[in-house]
Amino acid sequence: MQVYPRVANPYMPNGTPDKTNAPSPYYAPGELGCSFNDQNTGGSYLRVQVDSGCTASTPVGAILAGQVAYWKNATPGISLVTNDPRFCDLGPTAAPNRVAGIFQLAPTVSPGVTGSDGNPQLYMTDLVLQKGNTPVLCSTTPTAGEYCTANTTANNANTVASAVGTAPPTQPLGIFTGVANTGTANSFFCDVNIAFID
Repeated sequence: MQVYPRVANPYMPNGTPDKTNAPSPYYAPGELGCSFNDQNTGGSYLRVQVDSGCTASTPVGAILAGQVAYWKNATPGISLVTNDPRFCDLGPTAAPNRVAGIFQLAPTVSPGVTGSDGNPQLYMTDLVLQKGNTPVLCSTTPTAGEYCTANTTANNANTVASAVGTAPPTQPLGIFTGVANTGTANSFFCDVNIAFID
């Protein structure tokens, strides 16, 4: 488990961490790789950059709300994540144990685009680390009390459920509530609890 430095009062470009989708250059780049609590949503979040390779042309496809984010570069200040386990910093087989958080929206990616600072255009977003009743994409139909873990099948950024009373096969991401998120296919509510926060 990773312990992240904390930001007491993060800059909110869209008013809430559930909607953070800000292009570089960032107003507060020192917040990348830091965690924070949000009193309005009741969640704990991790501020990261999204890899420009997370597009519809990859095997996983463009990022969807509720997908798992894997570390591509966990270096503080870079904090780059991907939804494609093939590009996990420790390789695809390690990806289910290198989950950075849960995407709450589909952040923008701009491959091949240069930002106003002359560098490749990247986007900042806030991943859920700890939050109750969070919609998470799952390839199975979970029941209440089952562990939520990253899907180990190739080319997936969703989760699977582990039976109650069975140890999770990979990094636990939370506990499913057993309630489907109606209106979004294969989405189920989960009490997410991914990482320690400093």
